[in-house]
Amino acid sequence: MRSLINKGLLVYLRAMSYSFINADSINHMKSMERESIDLIVTSPPYAAKKEYEDWENLEHYKTFADEWLSAAAPLLKPTGTLMLNVGYTKVGRNETLPLSYVYFEIARKLGLKLVQEIVWRYYGGMAYKLRYTHRTERILWFSKDPDNCTFNLDDVRVKEWKLDGKKLTKPPARCNPLGKNPTDVWEIKHIRYNDKMQNMGHPCQFPEAMIERIIKAHSNEGDMILDPFVGSGTTVVVAERLMRNSIGIDMTSEYIKMCHKRMRMNGLNTFFDEEE
Repeated sequence: MRSLINKGLLVYLRAMSYSFINADSINHMKSMERESIDLIVTSPPYAAKKEYEDWENLEHYKTFADEWLSAAAPLLKPTGTLMLNVGYTKVGRNETLPLSYVYFEIARKLGLKLVQEIVWRYYGGMAYKLRYTHRTERILWFSKDPDNCTFNLDDVRVKEWKLDGKKLTKPPARCNPLGKNPTDVWEIKHIRYNDKMQNMGHPCQFPEAMIERIIKAHSNEGDMILDPFVGSGTTVVVAERLMRNSIGIDMTSEYIKMCHKRMRMNGLNTFFDEEE
C-alpha cells in the first residue's frame, strides 16, 4: 500500500508503502505515533543561506535544530537509529562551526547515544582561498540503545581485497569472502547541482549509493524509515527499492512534486498532478 497524502489516494502496489507529505516537518512529526520508526535518515538545512533557509543567526538555527530533533527522537523505536548527515555553517567571514558539535549536545539531551561518526569524503566543488578546500561531511550514527540497534554488516561489505599492494579478484584465505568492512570513511561521489543527468533540481541531493548503504546496514525489509527533510526524495526512492516502508516530509511543495516525478522516473505512477 502506498499512501499519497496530497491526493488522499491509496494505491495498492506491492507490499511496501511510502508517503510524501507536504508539511512543516516539526509540526507533522509531533502528530505522528511515538516509537513507530525504525530508522531516521536525513540531512537538515545547514544554515548555509540556501533558498529555503531564513535563520537570522546561529542561536536561531540552534533553536530550530533543537525543535526538529526533539520532535523526531520520540518517533524512534527503542532499538531505532538516527543517521544524521551534517556539514558546517559559517559564523564569520573565515570562522566556521561543524554542525556535528551542535547536534551532539542536543541528541545526548534527548537520550540518543552516539555510536560512531562517519566521514563522507567526496570530490569536486568550490575551492577556497582563506582555508583548506572543504571536501568532507559527517554522518552521525545515533541510537537509543547502541547495544541493540540494527547493523547488517554483511549486507554492506565491500568486495575489494589486496595482497602486497595488488588488487585481487577473490579474497585471500584469511579474509571474509563477503568482503571487508567499509570503515568509517566513505568515499562516495556527491551529486553536483549542475549535473543534469542525476540532479533533480535540488541544491543538496543525497547520492543514492550512500543512502543505499545506510538503509541496508541500519534497517531490515519491512521496516519503517523516515526522512523529515526529504528534498528530492532519495531516501524514499531507495527505501522502496530495498523493500522498506518510508515517509518523506518537506515543507516546499516544489520538492514534493519533484519527489513524485522521481518515483515516476523509477517506474512508479504516483497519480500526482504536477500542475496542481
